[in-house]
Amino acid sequence: METPSRIELVGGEVLILEWADGTVSELTARALRDACACADCRAKDDRPPAALRLQAPMVAAIVDAHLVGSYGINLTFAPDNHRTGIFTFDQLRDLAGTLGTST
Repeated sequence: METPSRIELVGGEVLILEWADGTVSELTARALRDACACADCRAKDDRPPAALRLQAPMVAAIVDAHLVGSYGINLTFAPDNHRTGIFTFDQLRDLAGTLGTST
């Protein structure tokens, strides 16, 4: 597992991760909120996942962030105060690659 050499939250809107190889990943708060893989967001019952319940034009923001050990980060999102998901650094790097936000 690779750990970012720099983690920066810009205005609650963009999470920037810089990796040892010089790659910089930028992930928006909305993309991260939509990608949350916690149990509530990926419920298997007949409710839509919580991320789908955030309907446009609602804007997501990151209001708090905490490192989780040496493997990930926990984010708190507005407007719903959601904070139960943990994003591993591997997941964040993969997500940035999928969204085309790594340079």
